[in-house]
Amino acid sequence: MMHKPPIRIIIVDDHPVVLEGLSAGLGQFPNIHVVGTAASEAEGKEVIAAGGFDLLVTDLYLSANRDGLELMRYARGLFPELKVIVLSYSHQPNDVFDANQAGADAYLVKDSDLEEIAEALETVMDGGRPSLKPELEAALWKKLRDVPPAELPLKLTEREWEILRLMTLGGTNEEIAQKLYLSPRVVRRSNTAIYQKLSVRNRSEAIAHAAREKWFK
Repeated sequence: MMHKPPIRIIIVDDHPVVLEGLSAGLGQFPNIHVVGTAASEAEGKEVIAAGGFDLLVTDLYLSANRDGLELMRYARGLFPELKVIVLSYSHQPNDVFDANQAGADAYLVKDSDLEEIAEALETVMDGGRPSLKPELEAALWKKLRDVPPAELPLKLTEREWEILRLMTLGGTNEEIAQKLYLSPRVVRRSNTAIYQKLSVRNRSEAIAHAAREKWFK
C-alpha cells in the first residue's frame, strides 16, 4: 500500500497566538508538515517565493485591509497549481464570495477545530472542496443568487434554482461548483433533485423546461 507524501503547508496570519497555535497544532498531524509561517502580506510573499510547499493557508485580513486576497493572487501567479485555503474570522458573504473569486479552494472560519482544518487540507489536496458551514452558506446565497420569484416553482430550493439558472447559461458541473462555492458532487446531487422536481430525464430537458416557462429571461 502506497503512502501519500505529507502535505507541505505555509501559514500566514497576523495574530501571533493564532499563527503559533495553528503551526504547532497542525504540525502534530503526521501527514502535515508546516514548512513556513508569516505574520504579514510582505513576509508571506517572501516565504511563498522560496517555494517548496503544496498549500497556502492564509487569513483574509492581514491588516485592516483584505491583504489575503492579494497574497493569494501573488501565490497563484508564481504557482498556478497551488492549493489555497482561507482561514478567517469573517462570516461576511462578500468575503466568502471574493475569496472564492480570487481562487480559494476552501473557506474556513477560525472556530473550526484542528481536526476539521486537517481534514479540509486533505480534501483540497485530493481535488475536493470542503463544504461551507451552514451559516456561511446561507449568507453566501443571499449574495450569489439571482433574485428568484417570491415562491419558487415546483418546490425548488434556492440552491437548485441558482444551479438551474447557471445550467441554462451553459455552465458545466465543475464551473457551477466553482462559482457557487460547492463541490461537484453536491452539484450533481442537486441536478438529480432538479430533474425529479421538473419531471425531466436530463440536463437538456431541464434547460428546455426552464426556457418554456421563461424562468430566466
